Amino acid sequence: MAAGNTTTTAEESANGIYPYKPNSFICIVFAALFGGSMLYHIFQMIRKKTWFYTPLVVGSLMMTLGYVARYFSAKSPDDLMPYIAQSLFIILPPSLYAATLYMIFGRIVVLVNNPKASIIQPTKVTKIFVIGDVIAFLLQSGGGGMMAQSSNADMGQKIILGGLFVQLLFFGFFLIASLIFYKRMRSSPARFTIPAYGTRTWVALLKLLFAAAALIILRCIFRVIEFGQGHDGYLASHEVYMYLFDAFPMFVVQAMFHFVHAGDVFPPNFAMGKLANDSKGDDIFLQDRA
Repeated sequence: MAAGNTTTTAEESANGIYPYKPNSFICIVFAALFGGSMLYHIFQMIRKKTWFYTPLVVGSLMMTLGYVARYFSAKSPDDLMPYIAQSLFIILPPSLYAATLYMIFGRIVVLVNNPKASIIQPTKVTKIFVIGDVIAFLLQSGGGGMMAQSSNADMGQKIILGGLFVQLLFFGFFLIASLIFYKRMRSSPARFTIPAYGTRTWVALLKLLFAAAALIILRCIFRVIEFGQGHDGYLASHEVYMYLFDAFPMFVVQAMFHFVHAGDVFPPNFAMGKLANDSKGDDIFLQDRA
């Protein structure tokens, strides 16, 4: 019996901060996947001049760095700084992915030239959702920073949990608003008058947003349950769930935007700020801008 306890204690000591033995190889695999996708996103963004994809690119970079940091943390599981770095860089990027979703949705609402289909004024759609996203991002990053201090670790975990709830709240509102918009557009004759500017339709792009939103919400729910259970909870103490409900779905979200790209839907040099100045009554006039 004593020998068994000694073995368990030795294993726990070897795992360091982690409640399990972290897999270093899978970290390299996901770092390569996120990094490769990031490089292709940079290429697409520059070629198609879709600068509003910047948050997605930054999120991709953070995910890549997160799994690189996790590799070094797995090699030195007792070191606090690599552990905090991997935790922050992995938990924050979905907020940046969400910001890209919001900006794309705002542009779709303006593109279809049917403001009555949206429950929010078209030129304010992006601002409202991004503000909520920034609040969630700041709460999660602040909580992550507090977790670096053992005396504030519990408070930091609660703040991260609060940030996740804010993210879920705004995402739920976004999903409702976008579904109402889609339903109204399906029954509107205006859908037949929307010009095609590229090789993809706004409907295909909107459906992509629905799929991405569903995956991010799934990931958010997982993180809420995980943080709610605590560091010694079932989800936090089994590494496989992090890859199954966080790493994999977030890579799918990142990769999906390669196949249906906003640059293949919107007209060249599509600028929300300038389009807002073209608003007249219930109509928003689109023009290609140099």
